Amino acid sequence: MVRTSDEIYHRVRWDPRFDPTRFVLGISQRRAAVARIPLTSFVPGGDIPWHRVMFIEADGEVVWDRTTGMDRIDASGAGRVRAPHAHPSLVGGEPAGVLDALPTARTALAWIPPAELWPPIQDVRRDYDPQIHRWPPHVNVLFGFVPESDFERAAPLLAAAMAETPVFTARLSGVRTFRHRAYVTVWLEPTAAGKAPWADLHRVLQQRFPRCRGPAKNFTPHLSLGRTRDPRRVTADCATRLDAMTATVWELVLLARRGDEPMRPRATVALRSGEVRWLPAPDLEAPGPEDTAWLSAITDR
Repeated sequence: MVRTSDEIYHRVRWDPRFDPTRFVLGISQRRAAVARIPLTSFVPGGDIPWHRVMFIEADGEVVWDRTTGMDRIDASGAGRVRAPHAHPSLVGGEPAGVLDALPTARTALAWIPPAELWPPIQDVRRDYDPQIHRWPPHVNVLFGFVPESDFERAAPLLAAAMAETPVFTARLSGVRTFRHRAYVTVWLEPTAAGKAPWADLHRVLQQRFPRCRGPAKNFTPHLSLGRTRDPRRVTADCATRLDAMTATVWELVLLARRGDEPMRPRATVALRSGEVRWLPAPDLEAPGPEDTAWLSAITDR
């Protein structure tokens, strides 16, 4: 017999094995699309009756669905409390030092430029980038990445790979384009100080996450500025508004998107030391990723 939505809710809310902040409820609305709300914001007995809870997600994975009768809350690893110390060895038949998990577009391993570089980049993105409210300024190293439910298994592999990688300098200078069928992506080059450190970083990480290859054949580090059908004008405008910028790449950020949220930081992994730092659950009322306050979880040390 399939458990009811209130049974799943209370199981997640009070079972210490689950992290309620990583769950989202899908709520039906009259004449509107289903709305996603954090499980921790739902009030039992409040304005929303239980029969309007259509599905429950954890780490972006549906674990309970009213329509299909699906109930995977116990079978899935999504939404589970992370062990304080994950052992580096993996289980499940995978080769040692490799996590052969299917990637998802809801996660990424990326470099986030320091806060002081955000203002001119965001100024340009506000004009041209429809993804500004979903993504912070970033350079993806692996996208898509493994599901958030596998982050704990990925952490020791990330630590081992990053401990082999020295800190390096990123110089952001030069506006480039990728051509797609319907539009052109305009991007800022982060490799003006040299492409080798980025290529080395990508290589050691992809060895440990072999399925996370991304859609492109070759890895091209880039910081997206926007989309356009008039690349000549937009490229010239971006080049005029953006001076060359330099920053140290000393850590990568694990990003994940839950429900309709933007991509948010869940952990950082330091180059050279391999230190993994899990971040507290973000305040959903805080400013969005277009605001430099979004960086507080990363920069507050």
